[in-house]
Amino acid sequence: MHQASEAIERFFRIFETNASGNDVDAQVSQFADVFMAASPQGAQAVRVADFAHALPKKKQLFDRLGCRSTELVSLRENRLDARYVMASTQWKLTFARPESAPQDVVAESVYILDTGGDGADASEPKIVFYLANQDLMQVLKDRGLLPA
Repeated sequence: MHQASEAIERFFRIFETNASGNDVDAQVSQFADVFMAASPQGAQAVRVADFAHALPKKKQLFDRLGCRSTELVSLRENRLDARYVMASTQWKLTFARPESAPQDVVAESVYILDTGGDGADASEPKIVFYLANQDLMQVLKDRGLLPA
């Protein structure tokens, strides 16, 4: 694993901005038309259209829970070949509700990006695989941020 290249760093800074906003189209534009999503519960293929439908619901839930920010705090890159890059990330989610002190939750994720290769036809990277290293909903329950 190495520090992230400028292109991968830029991709995830845009991803960070998109994750904090309400622009579903901007968020889904960073994913392949079909991508794999994996978590402690298992893996599944996800159509980006289905993902786009689910994003507003996730945003509403996190807003209700008091999520104030999502910040990329660590990014490491491992080039798998001329086309694919694995990026290991850590995200800090800050939850603040009137009845309690702010809480930070750190979530780790791994992404595999299709960079399109190094040739002249290289396009913006697309996420083809996403791994949530922990069950975020369970972490939120354990921290008292999500009702059990």
